[in-house]
Amino acid sequence: MTDSRLKQTTEVLAVGTALFVSFCTLAVYAYQAKVMKEQQHVSVWPYLEWATGNVKDFHITVKNKGVGPALIQKVEMTLDGKPVHTATELVSAVRGPDWSLQGLINSSLEGRVMSPGEEVSPITITDVTEGRAFEGQLRKHAFQLRITYCSIYGDCWITEGQRVKRQPKVDLGLY
Repeated sequence: MTDSRLKQTTEVLAVGTALFVSFCTLAVYAYQAKVMKEQQHVSVWPYLEWATGNVKDFHITVKNKGVGPALIQKVEMTLDGKPVHTATELVSAVRGPDWSLQGLINSSLEGRVMSPGEEVSPITITDVTEGRAFEGQLRKHAFQLRITYCSIYGDCWITEGQRVKRQPKVDLGLY
């Protein structure tokens, strides 16, 4: 092998090694960017759960147990498979149309932004006796409350109590 041929082979080997190292570096940076994006999304992950309570009153409480704000997109209630649109409609469907609605407090969830740790009671019956009667009758029905919510990055979930299901990502137009 001549000196020029050896020099050429060495240069080709050096260029090939440099290209290989460059591609490996690019792959590492791409992977690191992906990991950082995932960390960024997880750092603002909301986690909504809802439950009922009946110690001092009857209430349904929704709590954001996550670390980021929950943008509530949609709230759906059904009773025995039929849609119920308001707390008043739910109480009337369970207790009957003649039931007095005194002591019923309701709060809207749809369109609300819930901060981490925030708790909202969309339905409260302040009278303990009436609340427990309502709860007893509610248990005889198939009641479902589904809340669709998203993070600020458009990652979305549906909660049905303590069960949460991932939904397709949406563009919220926030960024």
